[in-house]
Amino acid sequence: MTQPYPPRQPPYPGQWGQQQGWPAQQVQQGWNRPQQGFGQQAWPQPQQQPAGYQAGGQYGYQQPGGFTPAPAPQRGGRSPLGRILVMLVAVCGLLLVGVIVANLSSGRSPGANPTPDNWTPPPVDTDPSDLPAPKTYTEATDWVKNNSVYNQSITIPTNCSDLQPIDALNASEDELNAHLQLLTACLVKVWQGPLEAAGFEMPRPPATVYNQPIQTACGKLDSVNATYCGADQRIYYAKPLPKIFPQNLQDSRFLMEMILGHEFGHAIQARTGILISSNALEQRESTESKANVWSRRIELQADCLAGMWVQSVAPSSGLSGNDLTVLTQVAGALGDDELSGKPNIDSGHGLGQTRQRWFSTGLTGGAQVSTCNTFTVPDGQVR
Repeated sequence: MTQPYPPRQPPYPGQWGQQQGWPAQQVQQGWNRPQQGFGQQAWPQPQQQPAGYQAGGQYGYQQPGGFTPAPAPQRGGRSPLGRILVMLVAVCGLLLVGVIVANLSSGRSPGANPTPDNWTPPPVDTDPSDLPAPKTYTEATDWVKNNSVYNQSITIPTNCSDLQPIDALNASEDELNAHLQLLTACLVKVWQGPLEAAGFEMPRPPATVYNQPIQTACGKLDSVNATYCGADQRIYYAKPLPKIFPQNLQDSRFLMEMILGHEFGHAIQARTGILISSNALEQRESTESKANVWSRRIELQADCLAGMWVQSVAPSSGLSGNDLTVLTQVAGALGDDELSGKPNIDSGHGLGQTRQRWFSTGLTGGAQVSTCNTFTVPDGQVR
């Protein structure tokens, strides 16, 4: 995990200021976007993704986070912001075990829209509606900072008793696929109510496990990856993924679930317009360092949303305080500094301790989605 970061990709194929009335003078082209990787949004790419990091031995692993968007398929008059998205990511968390155990055992934070016990998951939506997109930079700024979803809360705890941890390291592809369907059902159970209360849709995304490079609407995914693809609004999970982690973490309970909780966090951002808005604001920055701040806000928010979901389902999934502690270790191992071996690196995903802190914020911060508003905190809190 000390290899240099993979090479940068070329700039976006389209620039905001060159499309449909966006102010061209605000668009800067002096730097390139980070390449795609684990924990990022994917967009259609004609070429195969670079292999990236070599972690855990034989498996290629790209740096978590970052964006390489290209225009997404359209169904009509979508705004230019609707053409760019950002996608998957890893997870993070700093755990205070006593606080977590107390929160989970108290049964507090029922949420504003508690989910009934007889709730039935919606069918997988293979033809979801277009993602919402703002029309101006002013609107984009408002969407990331004051989004109506921040006024909502989730139900804590939520009963997902069917979702028991799986041995993702040794499970078969069929077992992982079956588990992935239970996982998306549980994720929708927690998040659909708050998003609908905020005026958005939360369709249940199709989810697929793959065991070799796979062609998607976002291009060809590496054999080791996990992705929420914004072009087709689907989730992809590579069977060998646990092997990218240090050996002592590869069999961690809820590892697969935590990672996909983060990816679903990007789906939440996409369905609320936060993802497209942040990507637009990121692209108009004049330097890579400034753009990285926007990237980190997106990635760390997804970390926090993953923590909220884990907090909600931990009791019914039988997770112990020690299990949660290990998950925060997984999160910290995915920091930019940990993966690059450069303690002071300025990149797009956050340092290990920052990932831990935001995952822990979601894990211990209660039911209010505003807990995960990474767009109103000082830049130093998303370093």
